Amino acid sequence: MDDSRQRLLSLKVDVDTHDGMRDGVPRLLEIFREEAVKSSFFLSFGPDNSGKAIYNIFRQKGFLKKMVKTRAPGLYGLRTILSGTLLPARPIATKFPEIVRQIETEGHECGIHAWDHRYWQDHIASMSLQEIERQFQQAQKAYINILEHPAQAVAAPSWKITETVLEAESKLSLTYASDLRDGHPCFLTYDKNKSSPLQIPTTGPCLEELLTMGISREEQWVSEIMGAVSESPWPVIALHAEVEGGPYTGFLKILLKTLKSRGYTFVPLITLARRLLDLQAVSPETIPVRKLTRTTLPGRAGWVSTSSQIR
Repeated sequence: MDDSRQRLLSLKVDVDTHDGMRDGVPRLLEIFREEAVKSSFFLSFGPDNSGKAIYNIFRQKGFLKKMVKTRAPGLYGLRTILSGTLLPARPIATKFPEIVRQIETEGHECGIHAWDHRYWQDHIASMSLQEIERQFQQAQKAYINILEHPAQAVAAPSWKITETVLEAESKLSLTYASDLRDGHPCFLTYDKNKSSPLQIPTTGPCLEELLTMGISREEQWVSEIMGAVSESPWPVIALHAEVEGGPYTGFLKILLKTLKSRGYTFVPLITLARRLLDLQAVSPETIPVRKLTRTTLPGRAGWVSTSSQIR
């Protein structure tokens, strides 16, 4: 990349847990305020059932490795690790409406990540249209109750969607969705050539994946993320309120300064989406139509959604 040329980049913050909402989001807002950065927050609104992830030790290859490598109990806290199993599930964004409103007040974007993050992550492959719509309806209702307008964007938990999800999303009047990993922004075809809302994928690895891979040095984390960013014309970096808003705030500050030094301008994903849609209006080939597919990624247990060319 020509470092003299300014480029747009978006930070996508996923909020998965009660403690991530309570503690991580305010920390991130403080850092973004200090660094004059605008970002996109995708919130889980319903119950924090994080403790139910323990069942994946028996049904998902690679999950135990992730738990060990990321030191999950220390990263997420014992209360979160037991939430929804030995201890009651606590509400996430609905518990902290003042923080949700603060996100928008400070100029960041607020979108929907999930109603029940854990349930979606574990069961989306078999969920019916009615179940998926109910998850969206519950999250959208909570969103409107707090912010007094509907969400313009969604981002699926753990980057897991199906064609049934695309059908449900198409009924939501979204500006865009950010459900995919890697590849170019696109429209996804489904059900006899129906087309999804604009999809803007996440670029490259997130820190949790690098930790699971055994990469332990800050400079290596920055190098891996910057390598992926430099290869993408529309880069989107995934952050987590529980991680970069938790024990790894120091890494986030280093990453932001590195990105600034390379000439990147931080914009919320909604700004990126509108730019892409404006370009599409002038040059229809800007945003291709692609096919939904699955892939696996280093450092991540299970599959994620991505796109492939239509043959």
